[in-house]
Amino acid sequence: MYGMKWSIFLFSLLIGLSVYSVLIFAKGDTGLSAMEQAESYKNLLSENLDEIREINRELTVDFDALSSDEELIKLKARALGYYEAADHLVHIVNWNPDANEYKPGFIVKRDYKINVDEKPFRILGLTGALSVMIAGLTLNLSGFRRNRI
Repeated sequence: MYGMKWSIFLFSLLIGLSVYSVLIFAKGDTGLSAMEQAESYKNLLSENLDEIREINRELTVDFDALSSDEELIKLKARALGYYEAADHLVHIVNWNPDANEYKPGFIVKRDYKINVDEKPFRILGLTGALSVMIAGLTLNLSGFRRNRI
């Protein structure tokens, strides 16, 4: 009689642990949903890194050009307000000379939730264990027993 109650108790604990483990595996801090969020964050960082590499490549080309091309140096100096004595200024209305400037990479923020509250998982696991234990004890007390040979 006591052996049967212990087996019901252990089986119900196993069911409760199984329910809790499945919930943690699916929705916990180290579960599948957290892994998907970390993967999307990794992809976002990778895209940002690619954009920054492209900006770096363009800046390197411009730096090399500014180091050697006199005409480009004059154009950039004029954009900064430096002119030669023979230059004539023409003002154009509604023209934005800085529209072609470089834009730095965007700021990447980790916006996914960490430290998932595990109380509901524990409650569901305990509820599963208690349900199985009550069902097992009820069946045991009602006379449902295995036929022993």
